[in-house]
Amino acid sequence: MRFSLDQLQMFVQAAQSGSFSAAARKLGKTQSTVSVAIGNLEADLGVELFDRSARSPVLTATGQKMLLQAEAVLERCLTCLLYTSPSPPRPERISY
Repeated sequence: MRFSLDQLQMFVQAAQSGSFSAAARKLGKTQSTVSVAIGNLEADLGVELFDRSARSPVLTATGQKMLLQAEAVLERCLTCLLYTSPSPPRPERISY
């Protein structure tokens, strides 16, 4: 298992926003960065998270399950930051 929190963050944002381009804008990244990261995440996991046959990517059944888990992982990371940070983290640093 070799995926990163950045990949999870991009996956969650793409799923929530409905497009890789919108996720990229929200995260301050390029669309190609988001697309490659999600493609690599899919390769690392050995599953398709999005159906790309339509104009906009749609979560597969596996993608829907993974979204719940990825959100939980990112939420847990946020909790760790809150408990270990001497000052509250900035929202742009922890948003997903």
